[in-house]
Amino acid sequence: MNCMKSWAFRTFAVLLALLALAMPALAAKKAPPKPAPQAAPELSPSLPKPWPVQRFVLDNGMRVVVHTDRSAPIVALGILVDVGSRDEVAGKSGLAHFFEHMMFQGSKHSGKMEHIGRLEAQGAEVNANTSADRTWYYEVVPRPALQLALWLEADRFEHLGIDQKNVDNQRQAVLAEMAERIDNQPLARASLEVEAKTFASWEMGHPTIGSAEDLQKAPLQDFVEFWKHWYSPSNCVVVLSGDIDVEQARPLLADTLAKVLRRGDPKHTERKEAEPAGHVALSVPDPLAKSAAVHVAWRVPAYPATDSCALDLLGQVLGGDESSRLEKRLVREKPLAVSYFAGTHGRRDADLFHVSAELANGSPAALVEVKKRIGEELLAIALHGVSDAELQRARLAFEAAWIEAATKPEVRAELLAQFETWLGDAGKVAELLPRYRAVTAADVQRVARQYLTWDRQVEIDAIPASWLPAKTAGKPEWVVKGEKALVAQRAKEEADAKRVVVSPVALPDAATAATLPQAASPSAPEAK
Repeated sequence: MNCMKSWAFRTFAVLLALLALAMPALAAKKAPPKPAPQAAPELSPSLPKPWPVQRFVLDNGMRVVVHTDRSAPIVALGILVDVGSRDEVAGKSGLAHFFEHMMFQGSKHSGKMEHIGRLEAQGAEVNANTSADRTWYYEVVPRPALQLALWLEADRFEHLGIDQKNVDNQRQAVLAEMAERIDNQPLARASLEVEAKTFASWEMGHPTIGSAEDLQKAPLQDFVEFWKHWYSPSNCVVVLSGDIDVEQARPLLADTLAKVLRRGDPKHTERKEAEPAGHVALSVPDPLAKSAAVHVAWRVPAYPATDSCALDLLGQVLGGDESSRLEKRLVREKPLAVSYFAGTHGRRDADLFHVSAELANGSPAALVEVKKRIGEELLAIALHGVSDAELQRARLAFEAAWIEAATKPEVRAELLAQFETWLGDAGKVAELLPRYRAVTAADVQRVARQYLTWDRQVEIDAIPASWLPAKTAGKPEWVVKGEKALVAQRAKEEADAKRVVVSPVALPDAATAATLPQAASPSAPEAK
């Protein structure tokens, strides 16, 4: 199974990469820089047509979304279980991710890994992934194999084999995965701290993969109760996207998933995060690291909040491609970084804006310089905004990534499932692109000023163990100067907004003027 990070259904990094690892990670190594484009291509005057969807609910409470696309004889079958690491309790972390593995270990009528084997023998693609906010299972199958796929899903959702042998086996598999992806990867441990320090609550901030200590001590009953509680049909959305319509889907579902027993109606807690208490700085020494990395992050609103779209476009302007500001400052002007990332994580209820860079040459001085250059670009956007060309390129990049991702039936299915789960209506996916087109340069400047400030920032340095952790020296002088300039800029803008501009008025002719009452003489204009 793929172990995934929080999957953003709107951000550039995820729409381009689709799905990534279970923790925030640095971008892939960048190719040699290319000449930056000077002008952005024009946006298409028309948006892609909305995906037609039909929705209904099975008797056991499972919600169904059907999207018909006859372009190929295949169907993406996806089931979103509305549970992620944000639903776990302290001391019992990692259970949501654990079941991503456990669901393939056999059920009443299907042996260990047989779910995958039987479908792949029919030419299907099968996978699953977990995030902080949901667990996603999907198959892309030839149309004749859909009935088998639905039967296999119904069998494991009704009769999953949760016994001590299977639990112990998968417990070891997850522990091995932790070692491979975190313990033995340079700079990975620090990336886990980004969400942990940015979010106020343990539920929102702990890693989706969980802790080794919690998994090792969890008894069998914890796993049984977690599955019974969260894997009830009423907590799931099934999506059929492809060569199928509602009339074809209903009888197939009636013989399979509709027969899964409803085990209750889980209640979710909306995670309302407290406002950041101030600047946070942390150094994470890493015995495997030969270079260093920097992470800066801020708590920001999650979609569908209006500001989330502007923040996504800001991330694209800052670090989206070879024309971005970080490309210029960290690669072209001076080769300081081998990779970088800027954007949101696509979280639910509350999100974070994250900028990271892996250094080309590991030295404390280079680390300070990289953080300064990132901060200077953010201050420049807060002070002066972004150009029309930058915003145009950002919008175009988002729409291109959306269109490319949506060519994959499993991606369409997941997007529809997430909109149905989080916003209550899969059809609201049609509202997304128009909202990004409505973002203005003033919106991008405003969100930079409002959210990406020093006093709301989490700053994490991943450094080689041989380095001495940097001492916290307070707010750097360049930040102080930038904030003073921003205060002055705001004062000027407010004064400009209050200035009254009198438009010229046509004077009446002499005959008309004689009939009008005489006005008092105006005061002399105030000297400017």
